[in-house]
Amino acid sequence: MYLSSGVLGDAMILFDEMPKRNVVTWNVMITGLVKWGKLELASSLFDEMPEKNVVSWTGIIDGYIRNKKYSKGLSLFRRMVVCEGIKPTEITILAILPAICNMGELKSCSLIHGYAEKRGFNAFDIRVANSIIDCYSKCGCIASAFKFFEDISVERKNLVSWTSIISGFAMHGMWKEAVEYFERMEKAGLKPNRVTFLSVLNACSHGGLVDEGLRCFYKMVNEHGVLPDIKHYGCVVDMLGRTGRLEEAEKMALEIPSEIVNVVIWRTLLGACSFHGNVEMGERVTRKIMEMERGYGGDYVLMYNIFAGAGRYEDAERLRKLMNKRNAFKLPGNSLV
Repeated sequence: MYLSSGVLGDAMILFDEMPKRNVVTWNVMITGLVKWGKLELASSLFDEMPEKNVVSWTGIIDGYIRNKKYSKGLSLFRRMVVCEGIKPTEITILAILPAICNMGELKSCSLIHGYAEKRGFNAFDIRVANSIIDCYSKCGCIASAFKFFEDISVERKNLVSWTSIISGFAMHGMWKEAVEYFERMEKAGLKPNRVTFLSVLNACSHGGLVDEGLRCFYKMVNEHGVLPDIKHYGCVVDMLGRTGRLEEAEKMALEIPSEIVNVVIWRTLLGACSFHGNVEMGERVTRKIMEMERGYGGDYVLMYNIFAGAGRYEDAERLRKLMNKRNAFKLPGNSLV
């Protein structure tokens, strides 16, 4: 009761006063502390545990991974399996895969895949199968992700399965495949959600598939009743801007509801104006940006370059002086050399 309400002090007092504690009591305490962000205290209790089971290990591993301490989480997982000889459950597998994704550990992903296959997790828990597809993609092996996806029967595949492979295709520059599998998913009778649509729009944006992207966007709004968020709008503006359809991109940007529009949308369009040399629209977009944020020097530099590229050097110089007057900053570039 104390842990579920976040009254951690009282929970610790009660725990300390217990004459006898079993493994379940320890596990509840550790899981509760992890839930409320007290990872160090949870870790200290974990180390004190006289007897640990797979639930104990999974709880503390999950805590480290949720706090983005992926290396520590993976290290504990290996210690659990190799040193302690404890067999992971499907819940442990679901906990460790995000760490493997973020660290790009393809070999570990392959080993987890093999283990899950051997234990039968892939066959009876679609969550594990979906996570492995996603993990292969994020570790850079779309071929393995695709092969595993194809091995899953059509009847078992759910929306997450399809969204995972579509997102993987988009991530790896396989834009036409992303659109193709989106269409296959719809034919299989599954209704896409906002995440699925975002993956397809991202693929269309980077792949220059404007007509397909616009169809997808309007299908999302008109047929499925999904309200676009700023990421959906951003993909469409970027997609139109990349291909030089600047008027349509500007129109889309102006249609974004005021409560969600942000300066990034207009910066995306300003970048497209710079690339395509549209000075007139660049000025309009810059004014929009200045209404929202005046302190970022990159905006001034981009418009300066647009003016200079069009031979309007006086305007470019005026903008440079304005940037200095407003003390606008520009983040310095970083080099790995």
